[in-house]
Amino acid sequence: MFDLGLTVALQNKDMFAPYKVQTWSEIPDALKDPDGKFFGDYGGYMSVGYDSAKFKAPVSIEDLLKPEYKGAVAINGDPTQAGAAFAAVGLSTVQTGGTLDDFTNGIEFFSKLSAAGNMLKVDVTTATVASGETPVVFDWDYLNAAHQKDKASWKVVVFPGKGYAGYYNQAILAKAPHPAAARLWEEFLYSDQAQNLWLAGGARPVRMAAMTKVSTIDAKLAAALPAAPSETVVPTEAQSTAAGKLLGEKWAAAVK
Repeated sequence: MFDLGLTVALQNKDMFAPYKVQTWSEIPDALKDPDGKFFGDYGGYMSVGYDSAKFKAPVSIEDLLKPEYKGAVAINGDPTQAGAAFAAVGLSTVQTGGTLDDFTNGIEFFSKLSAAGNMLKVDVTTATVASGETPVVFDWDYLNAAHQKDKASWKVVVFPGKGYAGYYNQAILAKAPHPAAARLWEEFLYSDQAQNLWLAGGARPVRMAAMTKVSTIDAKLAAALPAAPSETVVPTEAQSTAAGKLLGEKWAAAVK
């Protein structure tokens, strides 16, 4: 079994065996491979978590370029390798007037952030957030929200306007020794029970819209999620591939 971000899934499709779970039709088309090689399971919106004891809530992504955020802003990983960091560049792209067809705006934003001395090149962990080493963090909303257990002053904002959504994908190894067992596991993950378990962890289950229509979603847990932005963008396979190529060529030089 695999649990993968989109970039890694796209790079390894030859390793996957096609399979479509019983609830396949309830997975949005933009979040699944049409041949069943991989399919979204849980995810959320790219967000900014911050220590409210040190900072006011940023109301736009450009706020993070201000002097008060000097040496304070971190992303979760390297965008040429990590899905969450890749999505941070995607969010900054659409929040600064660009589109997912070209991540140049996002790379330029982080170049400015780095030049201003505001960007922290520290791997984000629960410990770095709790200690205050990474007081402002780009990450998925459900991962940022999880830090509130260890830091009471930690808050999460999903910027209004265009929101960047991303989902982690399930796939079955083509050479799995027991493929039927893998398929059974997939069926569980896409059941109402397991989809609500993702929700209990703060993630948005991929079948959320369909389950909301028939009232099988846990309404209390759904209401606890950060407010969704007015518009949602999700990269297509072609956009993700092009962005990955661009980041490989430009990121290291842009963010020194």
